[in-house]
Amino acid sequence: MRDIILLHYIFKTHSGYSAILFSDNPLKIVRILLPCSNKKRLQKEIINNKAGITGTHPKIVLLAESIQDYFSGKNRSFSSGFEKWMDYCNLTELERFVLQATSRIPYGETASYKDIAKAVGRPEACRFVGNTLSKNPFPILIPCHRVIKSDGSCGGFGGGRDLKIKMLALEQH
Repeated sequence: MRDIILLHYIFKTHSGYSAILFSDNPLKIVRILLPCSNKKRLQKEIINNKAGITGTHPKIVLLAESIQDYFSGKNRSFSSGFEKWMDYCNLTELERFVLQATSRIPYGETASYKDIAKAVGRPEACRFVGNTLSKNPFPILIPCHRVIKSDGSCGGFGGGRDLKIKMLALEQH
């Protein structure tokens, strides 16, 4: 079995630089890195994920354009079939269920960690839901930013609280 080579594609959004990490034979989206203003920090994260080679693919460019549109307020959904290229192999079955439940939260709406725990049949597993979402390899496509605390407060987010608030505000317009 040959080693899978991870490639990265960096692009600019209205919220900073972002990247998609992927393999191209076969095409698999491995991770989406949320926008940050510091391109050097993004490049360090790319290297930490062992995706040091720059690459491109028509579907990856389309996804990048969709993410750019999202951050400019033009895109409300990602219905271009990207889910069939998402690589879930490093996730447990329960983690996949959490991400699937999260992916059903509509644009502009929120759900609590407890709502997601109930949706996967584990009503007491709020902390597990939070931990799973903190490792979400596909933020934006799987909108973990739409999951908040039961008291209505923001909760955590891999891209930082400020980016989460910005994304929630963007979806309210």
